Parts: sequence; structure tokens; C-alpha cells
Amino acid sequence: MKDKRFVPRAIWIFTLMLILMPVMVFPREKIALAVLDFDAKNTDQANAEFVTDLLQTELFNTGSFKVVERQKVKKLIEEQHFQSSGMTDMDQAVEIGRLLNVQKIMIGTVTLLGSTYIINTRILDVQSAAVVLAEAAECRGGEEELPTTIAQLATTISYKVGLEGSIIRVSLNEIFMDLGSVDGVKLGQKFDVIRSGEVITDLEGRVIGATQENIGEVIVSKVQDRFSVASVAGKKVELRKGDLVRPSTEDEEYEIPEEPVKKKQAVKKEDKEESTDVPPIF
Repeated sequence: MKDKRFVPRAIWIFTLMLILMPVMVFPREKIALAVLDFDAKNTDQANAEFVTDLLQTELFNTGSFKVVERQKVKKLIEEQHFQSSGMTDMDQAVEIGRLLNVQKIMIGTVTLLGSTYIINTRILDVQSAAVVLAEAAECRGGEEELPTTIAQLATTISYKVGLEGSIIRVSLNEIFMDLGSVDGVKLGQKFDVIRSGEVITDLEGRVIGATQENIGEVIVSKVQDRFSVASVAGKKVELRKGDLVRPSTEDEEYEIPEEPVKKKQAVKKEDKEESTDVPPIF
């Protein structure tokens, strides 16, 4: 017969092992993205579709996106009787995105000027119908250089759109955000601070999105594995816990806060470094 006195001890040992185990860092959930066939300007539509196909593949390869298969997008467009041309229409694109149940949708154009391909892209947030990124690329080497140009474009898009976090603490003129080196955050990187506002509903009362406003900018001053510290470069309103942070994509003017010089000088360098070496406890 087993001695019941050993059961609590076994549970205690198992609990201790769990505590001492290294903390696992789980990857963030990928953004669901659909890419509509780009419109062709001064070139064949087949060339535009070739660029679209290449960009879809490269976006998937970045690891930041769950890209909807092109055939699935085409099938939905046919079933819903959307226009096969004019895929740069934002209202139509957002509606397609909602039917595909994705977070972001991309539209764009491919223009040929001489031997130079100009690829213009826009990414729309399906909930808010806002443009979250407009990015362009030029390929001067003709069709042979298109794969390299598109791979670079996909990397840029992934860097600017595939990264989103939240403010988890506000302290003096600094903020802590739940993005770190495992997410690709770099020292000195600029982030926009976004605040969600009024909820938007359709005629049947279903929530279909929310307004979003760019309220400030921060610059990363320290990076740890799973969080970062950033100084506030400018703000329209006071930043608070729960505000979203995304890599900056455009320049805006903000009120630049005055630096609390005396308070910063009173804090020893060693104490400051020690206070941010471990994730804050909430």
C-alpha cells in the first residue's frame, strides 16, 4: 500500500520544477492577410498578376502573415459578383476582406515606365477601413530583378505592419511595451502610439470595427527578450496602459514634453539598468 505522505511531497517537487523551468517565449499570432490582384498600368495584366503572386509568396515567407490562398480570393470575388477590375477600390477591398475574415487586405498597382517597374501597395485595416501602410518599390533591372525587389518589399511591409504590441506600463516620460528582441524590436526604433476609439456597428448592430487615432511617438531606449522601454518623443494626449504601438510609417508633429532633468539626474545609472532588466510585475 502506498504511503499517502509522499503524495504532497511529489506535488511540491513537481511545482518547484515548473517554477525553475526556463520561461518559454511563444511567437505572436500571425496577421491574417489577403492580397487582391494588382491593377496593371502601361503593362499587361498578366505581369501584374505575376507580381501579386510573387509578393504573396514573399509575404508568407516573412513569417508575419497568414496569407489567404489566391484561388480562395478569386473564388469569393466570382461568387459575390465583384468587379474583376478596379481592385484598387478601397470600399470594395474592405468588403472582400470582411467576407474572407481577415484582419488586413492589400491592394496595389504595377506600372511599367520604360524598363522600370513601379509597384505601389496599400494595406487596409478591415475593421476600421483605414490605410495602415502605403509602400512602393522600383525595379530598374526589368523582369529579371523583380523577385529580388519584391522580396525586399515584403520584408519592409512585414517590418512595418507585422509588428504590433501594447503599452503595459507608463512611467514618467517612458513607456514599457510588450514587444522585445524576439519580436525584432531594435534599439532606437520609432513606434507610433495608436488609441482605439468609438466602436463602429453596421445597420444590424453588429460590431464591424473601431476608430483609431495616432496619438504619439516613442523611441526605443532599451530592449529585452519580451519587452522594451521607450522614451516619449511626442504626444497629443497622455499615453496610457493598453494603447497600441506599431513601427512608425510616417512623420507627424507632436507636442514635445519637457525633460524632467533633475529627476533623471537623481537616478543612478546602475539603479536604472537594474530596474529594467526583468519584465515588470503588474
